[in-house]
Amino acid sequence: MGKVASMGSTVVAAQNQVYREIGGEVAILDLRGGTYYGLDAVGARVWELVQKPREIGEVRDALLAEYEVDAERCERDLLDLIRALEGEGLVEVTDL
Repeated sequence: MGKVASMGSTVVAAQNQVYREIGGEVAILDLRGGTYYGLDAVGARVWELVQKPREIGEVRDALLAEYEVDAERCERDLLDLIRALEGEGLVEVTDL
């Protein structure tokens, strides 16, 4: 942790968790701490996209193609979500 996520950063779901899609949302269990996390429908789509390493910009582009949202807001909200997930150890962010 400690890196600053940007559109050029690569993000991938961390290894030490399991998840399940439930009614369009996602429940994630952190196996290290036993803590559950929940993501709404848009967060669930982000989670689906980061199961393989991707640039955050690619995730943003997919969201812009699928949802009716302002590009600046999408980018800001996506970075906030990625940083929150990283802070909980649920994703890994790297700059290549």
